[in-house]
Amino acid sequence: MYLNLADILLLTSILQSLALAVFLLIPANFRLISNRLLLATVLAFAAGLAEVFLYSTGLAQRFLKLAYLGTLVGLLQAGLLYLYAQSLMFQEFKLRRQHLAHTLLFWVVGAIFVVEYYLQPDELKRQILLERDHPGVLTSPLMAAAIHLVFLGYLVATIGAIKTFGVNVRQIFSNIDYKQLNWLRALLLGYAVVWSVSLVYCLTAHVWKSDASVQWVSAAGGVTGFLFINYLLIHALRQPIVFSGLSAEESRLLASREEASMEAPADAELLARLECHMQQAKPHLDANLTVSQLARQLGIPARELSRAINQGRGKNFFEFISAYRIAEARRRLLADTDQTILQVMYDSGFNSKSVFNTAFKRTTGMTPSEFRARPPQAVAEAVEPSKASKASKASKAS
Repeated sequence: MYLNLADILLLTSILQSLALAVFLLIPANFRLISNRLLLATVLAFAAGLAEVFLYSTGLAQRFLKLAYLGTLVGLLQAGLLYLYAQSLMFQEFKLRRQHLAHTLLFWVVGAIFVVEYYLQPDELKRQILLERDHPGVLTSPLMAAAIHLVFLGYLVATIGAIKTFGVNVRQIFSNIDYKQLNWLRALLLGYAVVWSVSLVYCLTAHVWKSDASVQWVSAAGGVTGFLFINYLLIHALRQPIVFSGLSAEESRLLASREEASMEAPADAELLARLECHMQQAKPHLDANLTVSQLARQLGIPARELSRAINQGRGKNFFEFISAYRIAEARRRLLADTDQTILQVMYDSGFNSKSVFNTAFKRTTGMTPSEFRARPPQAVAEAVEPSKASKASKASKAS
């Protein structure tokens, strides 16, 4: 059997997926629910690639009973990716009976395949395989479209959940680096693009069927599989170490935010206490400060503090603390020119260079280096243009 480059890529990706699956089976890794879901996702992904491999190499027609099995198992990816994202976002996540609903696509399509393919004689099976326009899909373009749309729906829902989660962590943490699951959102966005292209292909392949289309599908599957599994290898294995998700207490705090927003406006006395505490105790210098920790310092419920910051200051917790850190960084940059900018960043409460530079430029309109290099008057005008403008007008009037 001759293998082209696309087939080799497919085979390599399948073997990498299986190697990752074996690694996740190690007891120390398997105890994490997120790793169990990742294991199932990887195996489902490998099964989908195997379907394309059998299609590309012609092996499906030699082993008729293996045809479509990869597609059916691969359909579990959609629900598994959604549950995997949930397990990364919440520490208390557990698999429950209702989660079986996410396997519905597998059972519905499986029932159709049993009737339309597996119960048919071998001669008819071979004819079906010869007539199909896409690996793992029967000749009906309607079924192909339905499968793709459900899969894309899951990807969009998962991306939306991750985006909402990214907004929510800003209500709790002052350091959001590695807590927003941006790597998973990027992976799913890329995967959604691939499935969108595949949907267009499925809708047109039954009209323009050719040998070239087989090579195109094989090449696309090989490249996609290789990129997907390697990106997953790089990021997924360190995710539980970097950030294990929101605790039960943090989840309850987020759940109470909507109810709290309907309550009375923030207490002015509490806001005054908060500002005094920030100025004197400087809790923002702790790079890992959370809203719960700050609430304990003030002796108030975290829910009450979060509402006060949201309503009284019009900011989320991350933005509120970031403003104090930027003010501290400005002071240090002007007061101690011997300190490196990196040291100023750490001493001001930041622990991510990209976050620091972005926040600093958004606030001052300059990078930290530009801020330190400019004359004091220019710095004052850039940082507080309204005050500088008022002073200029006052001097002209006098």
